[in-house]
Amino acid sequence: MISLFNIIKAFFICALTTGLYTLYTSTSSFQGQLAKEGLDIGKIEALLHYSTLADVWSRIVPGWFQLFFLCFITCLLLMLWLKSPDNSHKI
Repeated sequence: MISLFNIIKAFFICALTTGLYTLYTSTSSFQGQLAKEGLDIGKIEALLHYSTLADVWSRIVPGWFQLFFLCFITCLLLMLWLKSPDNSHKI
């Protein structure tokens, strides 16, 4: 059922989920780029290496917003689909 409280919960869950997913995919991409250059480092080290560049955040944020919007709409549709059953149809 959609209520203000459930919308707020969906907002935070979608923000956290998409943020973690975007961070993981971005660091994996950075790690792959550095591996092509011959550096064998971990995801966190790759993020720290690329975070010193100015354009790295401009590459991460737009992808996050699109994924967040899709996740939020999907979560709202799921809440509509899983609404509490109507008791008037009982025999």
